[in-house]
Amino acid sequence: MMQFRPIRLSDREYILSVQDRSKIPLSDFNFTNLWIWRFAREIAIAEIEGCLMIRTTYPNQEPYYFFPMGSNASEAFLAFLAANPLARFRSLSPSQAQFIQDHTTLTPLPNRDRFDYVYSIPELIALNGRKYHKKKNHLNKFFNSYPHFIFEEIESSHLEEVREVYQRWYEANLAKDEALDAEKRGIESILEDFVSLSRATDRGLFGLRGGLLRIDGEIVAFSFSEAISSQSIVVHIEKANIAYAGAFQAINQQCLANLWGDFLWANREEDLGIEGLRKAKLSYQPIHLLEKYEV
Repeated sequence: MMQFRPIRLSDREYILSVQDRSKIPLSDFNFTNLWIWRFAREIAIAEIEGCLMIRTTYPNQEPYYFFPMGSNASEAFLAFLAANPLARFRSLSPSQAQFIQDHTTLTPLPNRDRFDYVYSIPELIALNGRKYHKKKNHLNKFFNSYPHFIFEEIESSHLEEVREVYQRWYEANLAKDEALDAEKRGIESILEDFVSLSRATDRGLFGLRGGLLRIDGEIVAFSFSEAISSQSIVVHIEKANIAYAGAFQAINQQCLANLWGDFLWANREEDLGIEGLRKAKLSYQPIHLLEKYEV
């Protein structure tokens, strides 16, 4: 019988290498993504037919699974489904959904709330043209209001200061709930495990990288992101002090320009069906959405 166990920090290289070989660009399979959100849900892994299986379980809910990853993924899926005919699958790529429709009696359906948003990095750095007019105005307002701001790439020496700043922002937030608490624990985990998460992969891809903005010595924004292919990155966390107008636009633009200028695409993950989040992600003019299916 296949035995699932919680993911460990030591699984990072294995999971990233399998994801890299699978060529699935969705953000869900990235190790840091799984590591951050393990406080909101149980995330466990197992092997079947030599392939990686990932299981996710929210409190008081039935588990769901991702499509297996590995060279024998299709056969592993059919073997797993035969042994678990009532299993639920999420975050299926279009090709995985098509395989299921072609080889089973099941019909995968798209879940718009889970689509990943993908943007052009050169466009988000330049913000040229009418479609970026509002974003460019916010960015220019930040530059004009705080001309002496400083961008710094986050290193180990910054971690305690970032932790203290974020703790103050969190305590000042009057809308705290379980989701925000889970995110806070995830950010604290990034800071605690930054050295391990920032190591380059065995295929030479950048690990986790972070950037921050200072004004008069004070941190006013920070962000964490990493490469998921030779051309694409995924943005995990982006936080800013809203007292500084344009800080969100500035940390986004500055991280892309200073950390990822040689890359083409930025995956800013999903909107979860949250109206305000969807509006914000659409306002950055995604090049396309990565569809995800469920069955």
